Amino acid sequence: MNFFISKLISSSPIKNISFFKALEKRSMSKDKFIFTQIALLKAVEYFSIPMFIIASKLDSYKERNNIIENIVDEHGNGKIDKAHGKTFEAFLSSFGVTKQMLNNSQINDVVKTFNESLYRCAINESTFRSIAMMGIIEERYSEISLCIVRAILDQGWIDKKKLTHYSLHGDLDVEHAHGFYNIIENGWEHQLSKAEIKKGLILGNNLICDLYDDLFTFNR
Repeated sequence: MNFFISKLISSSPIKNISFFKALEKRSMSKDKFIFTQIALLKAVEYFSIPMFIIASKLDSYKERNNIIENIVDEHGNGKIDKAHGKTFEAFLSSFGVTKQMLNNSQINDVVKTFNESLYRCAINESTFRSIAMMGIIEERYSEISLCIVRAILDQGWIDKKKLTHYSLHGDLDVEHAHGFYNIIENGWEHQLSKAEIKKGLILGNNLICDLYDDLFTFNR
């Protein structure tokens, strides 16, 4: 399974996504970057919902606990101001985004499609497929976070001390990804479950890559 994941990731490098090409070449304006990040807040806030659905479909305490621990992390481990949606709001605030601006923003169609895809998979597909999907999204988000941190600091858009959300996810989401992978790794030994895991990994990888690609090309 690890080899398949590595091959899948290497075949779709972050640097080939238009969003990150623009960041690297400094051809994305600060305003455009802020627009994409305001849109992404709805994805960050939503991400734990499919986890609840998936956890409810698992039979064992051990498997459910792996996901529950992830959900608790998403909610700031009981400190709501540290919940991932809240740390992302704080990140946006450092760019001058106000609460009123967030309240007035509507969910972006690209983000809506992403969220709905997570929900449909969690509800309708096997747990092997949906867990694999969530796992690789977490893994790619770790890499994405590090790329964004580097780009922001290179361009001097905000001070390093204000990068709490992305700085945190550069490491935390690797741990989250392996939490998902650990649940399904035994399924790799059986033909039917292995096929489901592959489908979930491909789906999740496509979803997270398309999310950033489509956000960059989306016209307001």
